[in-house]
Amino acid sequence: MSKEGFDQKSFQELTADALMQTDPVNYDQDVNCQDIASALVKKHSGAVTIVDQEQKPVGIITEYDLLRAIKEGKDLAQITPRGIMTQPIVVYEKSLVSEILDTLITGHIIHLPVVDYQEKLIGLIERQDILSAYLDSKG
Repeated sequence: MSKEGFDQKSFQELTADALMQTDPVNYDQDVNCQDIASALVKKHSGAVTIVDQEQKPVGIITEYDLLRAIKEGKDLAQITPRGIMTQPIVVYEKSLVSEILDTLITGHIIHLPVVDYQEKLIGLIERQDILSAYLDSKG
């Protein structure tokens, strides 16, 4: 769904599946964190979602998590996500923009994985995705 041409009323009716990035970077729990850091840099992304074998989110790793590990003297090539990932907060694909905003603001969250009703990862919403849709709604 294109974000262009939305008015304010339709902005409030947007759901996560209309706002999300549909090709989020994700990895399993066994990859090394240096590979994750490389992917973040290459894709200009700020986070990766860590998924299980069923593609269900089990963690999230942000640039901040990687920087903290480096500061602590850890070698990213020698650690896996299990040691530094945080529990992901997710939204469902049909969550309204108001729910998404509440989640982002209340939790001081920047990256929000989007799941379908089988709880499988299908996308990622970042704060700027919301801002972009809002600006598009204003013409």
